[in-house]
Amino acid sequence: MRRFNCLLFSFSLLLLGACASLDTSTKQRQVASVLAYLFPGADKVPPVSGAVAEIKVPFKIGVAFVPDTAEPNFRLPENDRMKLAGQVRDAFSEYPFVSEIVPVPSMYLEPGGGFANLDRVAALLQLDVVALISFDQVQNAGATGWSFLYWTGIGAYVIDGDQYDILTSVETAVFDVKSRRLLMRAGGISNQKGTATMVGFSEQARAARSRGFVDAVSEMIGKLHDEVKNFRDRAPKDPNIRLILPPGYNPGASVPKG
Repeated sequence: MRRFNCLLFSFSLLLLGACASLDTSTKQRQVASVLAYLFPGADKVPPVSGAVAEIKVPFKIGVAFVPDTAEPNFRLPENDRMKLAGQVRDAFSEYPFVSEIVPVPSMYLEPGGGFANLDRVAALLQLDVVALISFDQVQNAGATGWSFLYWTGIGAYVIDGDQYDILTSVETAVFDVKSRRLLMRAGGISNQKGTATMVGFSEQARAARSRGFVDAVSEMIGKLHDEVKNFRDRAPKDPNIRLILPPGYNPGASVPKG
């Protein structure tokens, strides 16, 4: 029995040594770039469109996530995208110069589809303006350097401690479809950090990635409200924007509080 205990102890030491020698550092990234979508293959962003944006008020706006490059098991699920897109939609809902906000399914946007794809989507859904949501989320994960033996009635298990550090950046860019002119943009960021055991790491990291999107979008929404208000004030004076207003329309009416 004593010999068995010594063998078990030696085996446990070997396991601990093996765990200490493992390099479990990983980096995962999911990117949905508005530049890669609108200007595929371009080394730099083309010059700003010189066309005047003629916007008939009130206008119909579509909200969509641009295509991403994530692995299937790491990417933001479609139902989460639609929930987050709904928050962006709600940011426009109280302004009188917006007649309707339409969530656009991700499948409608083709990777690298450019403005040609955007034109087709706008024609299909009868959109005047499109709000494109882009993001960049990076997850760094690795062993924290500690591990321990967990004893049960049937033996010992070595449990590694792992940590994650998730940085999320989200931005909404609003374009007039016909002129291809950028009307406004707003962004938000989030940083999620935590530690989990090897067994529960995947689920906890996935939950942290979701929280990262929620927090980044929440910050972005506040800035988007400011951008929408600024657009309302500057659009009538901007020589690159021509507002076609209905009779008796007051562009400063019914502005949301806060």
